[in-house]
Amino acid sequence: MLTVEGCEARRRRMLGTMEERRWDLFVTGNFRTVYYFSGVLKPADAPVAFLLHGDGRHEVLEVETYSIERVIDDPVGDLGRRLGDRLRAHPASIRTAAVERTATASLLESAVQASTIEDASKAVLRLRKNKQPDEVEEIRRSLTLCAAAYREARGMIVPGITELDVFHAVSRAIAAQFGSTVDIRGDFASGERAIRGGGPPTTRVLELHDLLPLDLFPAPALYFGDTCRTFAAGGATDEQIRAHEVVQRVLHLGESMVRPGVRVREVYRTVKEALDSEPVTDKSFWHHLGHGIGLHGHESPRIIPGSDDSFEVGDVFTLEPGVYTRRLRGGIRLEDNYVITEHGVENLFASVDMSL
Repeated sequence: MLTVEGCEARRRRMLGTMEERRWDLFVTGNFRTVYYFSGVLKPADAPVAFLLHGDGRHEVLEVETYSIERVIDDPVGDLGRRLGDRLRAHPASIRTAAVERTATASLLESAVQASTIEDASKAVLRLRKNKQPDEVEEIRRSLTLCAAAYREARGMIVPGITELDVFHAVSRAIAAQFGSTVDIRGDFASGERAIRGGGPPTTRVLELHDLLPLDLFPAPALYFGDTCRTFAAGGATDEQIRAHEVVQRVLHLGESMVRPGVRVREVYRTVKEALDSEPVTDKSFWHHLGHGIGLHGHESPRIIPGSDDSFEVGDVFTLEPGVYTRRLRGGIRLEDNYVITEHGVENLFASVDMSL
């Protein structure tokens, strides 16, 4: 869970933004942002609001979603009315309010009485790019689930099983590691299914030497880990081993380039050129090289040729080079997660399980 100290630090940063923008009040109905600033973790379908006043006061407003005493048909409307009542009960001079409009119901915004209401969505995203230590620890926790899944997969991906068999096995391993059920998201496509994408598991049966890039991104407490390891059913061919070595080498090349101030497009370009120079890849690397992770699976920085982003201290991100050809019987992708600190770049997944 996020810490009290971490939430306080994030609120102070938001207050700095509010002072700069001259916002007297910040309001969000985004359950992820509520957790980010307060540590109050609610289900996605439970209406909740977070208020941060310019003087530093903050509040979390919740409403009932189930009762045997009364019929609840409109919990979002109930929350909007509670928000309006709360603001009227403590009147203050609110000239300009800011609302995270991308994830806040219009009913909540209509309850805010201010001369001007601005959209705070981009400001929130900018704050979220720089991860606090407790956020990094949440991501590490998610990565322990990835490690448990790969330990299970390593011994059971053989010819004759289906993608669904793999899904069920890693689901059990993740549940055992976490101590409860977890929503398992990821790519389970095997063989040629993986050449131009991934996807959920099917009843496809793995044949000898079929590749399965097992890309997993669990988020038991909203913060995503996102890793990939590739398995060969019944063992890898010599060509598959050579291709794996190439992907591993360019992954380390990308790691070596990352530091504050480096443009993401330069890392992408160098890794793409290195992959394309190897005949075994058939110049098949077609997707992003990586992306930021946190409260969403894909955040800034997005490591693509069309981005102007630069790496910064506090970024938590993935690197995930790959090759995909019919000759290789599918795709080979490796993906690790990293954080940039004042002291350098740390591989978060390596610190969770050095054997992977």
